[in-house]
Amino acid sequence: MSRPEGAGELLQSSVRQLLDDVGARTTAPGGGAVAGIVAALAGALATMCGRFADGHSVSAGGRAEDLQFRAASLAEADPIVYAAYVRARQEQRDTATVAAALDEAIRVPLEMAEVAAELVQIASELARSGNPRLRGDAMTAMFLAAAATRSAAALVCENLPDAGVGSDPRLVLAAALLASVDAAEQAALSVYPPLMPPPAPTP
Repeated sequence: MSRPEGAGELLQSSVRQLLDDVGARTTAPGGGAVAGIVAALAGALATMCGRFADGHSVSAGGRAEDLQFRAASLAEADPIVYAAYVRARQEQRDTATVAAALDEAIRVPLEMAEVAAELVQIASELARSGNPRLRGDAMTAMFLAAAATRSAAALVCENLPDAGVGSDPRLVLAAALLASVDAAEQAALSVYPPLMPPPAPTP
């Protein structure tokens, strides 16, 4: 059996090759793989910030490195599990097999969202209490991880098109993750007053 397009070689690609592969007229690597790579980059940035920090922030950087590796692994897994789901549908396999393949195609982006959301919190901590000279890097890690969280959560919803609002615990978790990163982003942006929206005019 041939490997799905874009699977298993993402981390071995040059940046140029990765950009070409993502932009090609193929379905993989697609949004899930890209979200995972963005989360992994956020983890790498947070890891670097932790290595220049003191005290508790150092351990935060170590956790970021663990999450970086997990995000990279999920980036490579995403096109594989989604291709397996598509193949199960196309081959008209039994309902249980298709359902199991779909569950796996949902599990990967949901775990990706969890990893990225944890990275948001770690990077936010590093921005507050890490090396002040690297605050911009920690903030960049946080914003990248927040974007990856939103993207992965959206993919969970895409793979559950028939689920009602709040009817599936995976959707509830995805919504909670988005709420947590929204709050972290707003708190982080408050340290950059020029970037905050102007107050609403008083009626």
